[in-house]
Amino acid sequence: MLVALMSDAHDEQQNLLKALRRAEADGCRRLLYLGDLCTVETLRLMRRAWQHELDLVPGNNDYPRAAFQECAREWEKTRMHGDTAHLVIDERRIMMTHIPGYALQLAAESGKYDALFFGHTHRPVSSIVGHTLVANPGDLQGRFAAPSFATYDTQSHCVTIVPLG
Repeated sequence: MLVALMSDAHDEQQNLLKALRRAEADGCRRLLYLGDLCTVETLRLMRRAWQHELDLVPGNNDYPRAAFQECAREWEKTRMHGDTAHLVIDERRIMMTHIPGYALQLAAESGKYDALFFGHTHRPVSSIVGHTLVANPGDLQGRFAAPSFATYDTQSHCVTIVPLG
């Protein structure tokens, strides 16, 4: 399965829509959103544009969180998790969070996960720690570089950074 990874739109709705259209065209059928949509209105826009499964973790700018939880419950295929989510997709054990840190490093080194995905830094990266794929799709805001998202192929276990041009 091809999974879209997105983060840090910070209400940059045009880039969000562009990324969603591209992910759909590329064959993604699930989206992991790694925090900082910023407003519930942007979540609603995302949900109207994306008809497939959606898992989200909140970012440090997604408040009030209760409003995001309530909004996410409006859609059957949408799950708003806590600060971290632990998923299994096509037998791949995945952890997703917004803010990286020591806990993320420990999780990677534990060997418990096949992949760890995070946002917050606004910089795309993909690396292997032990046997764990660790990746950040960059941001949709375009804060430090061109906006980007990523795709994760559960079969090949590879992440591809996709610049929005």
